[in-house]
Amino acid sequence: MLKWILDWVILTFSITVASYFLTPFINLMGDTAWDRLKVAFLAGLLLGLFNLVVKPIVKILSLPINILTLGLFNIIINAGMLWIVDTIIKELEIKGFWGYVWSSLVISILSIVISKIIFFREKRNKKD
Repeated sequence: MLKWILDWVILTFSITVASYFLTPFINLMGDTAWDRLKVAFLAGLLLGLFNLVVKPIVKILSLPINILTLGLFNIIINAGMLWIVDTIIKELEIKGFWGYVWSSLVISILSIVISKIIFFREKRNKKD
C-alpha cells in the first residue's frame, strides 16, 4: 500500500515538473497553484491506475511490434496511457501527438529516476 502511494506521489510530481518544462505541450488548468496541483494529483492517480491495469494487457498484445522496434514502441504505449488520462480529465491539456510523446518521455524518465533513488535507499536501509 505504501509503495502504491509513493508511486502516486512520484507520478504527480513528474506530471507537475513536465507541465513546467513542456509548457507548449502540456498544461494543467487552474487559477492557482493549488488548483493545478489538484489536477496533477488526479492525473497521477488515474495514470497510476491505468499503468497498473491496462498497460500490462496492451504490452502483451503489442509484443510483436515491441520486439520489432526493440522496445521503442513502449513510448507510444506510454503516450497512449497519457492520452486516455487526458481525455478523462478536462483540466489536463496535452497538445498534439508530439505533446503526448514528449510528455510521456519526461514523466517516465522522472518517475524511473525518482523511484530508483527512493527504493534504493529503502533497500539499503534494510541491509543495515
